[in-house]
Amino acid sequence: MSKRRERSGETVITVTSAQPGRSEDLDSRIVRYAAMMALRVACFVLAVFTPSPWRWMFVVGAVFLPYFAVVLANVARTATVRGGTPYDAPDRPAIEAAPGVVVQGEPVDEAGSKIDTEK
Repeated sequence: MSKRRERSGETVITVTSAQPGRSEDLDSRIVRYAAMMALRVACFVLAVFTPSPWRWMFVVGAVFLPYFAVVLANVARTATVRGGTPYDAPDRPAIEAAPGVVVQGEPVDEAGSKIDTEK
């Protein structure tokens, strides 16, 4: 089974308003989460090496950043769909009833007894 390769420098033409693929969305979420965790590590390091007023701001940042990182990492990207013109199907001609004789009654077999059609 061949794998699809992405070529750099090749323009991709979008013909649909479908959402991005799951792997593409997952990659962007991982990058966002990793960036937030890197910022948290920086807050821990700066909390050790800075004087007291700044230290507590970095400690608070290091404590609350995981919550925001998880919330932001779980936000899925959605494709923005532009309002297009709706498709109006053309009117189709209706089928008219053919004139003729309508026979009413119940089906009867050759022996003259009624046939049970409720099976």
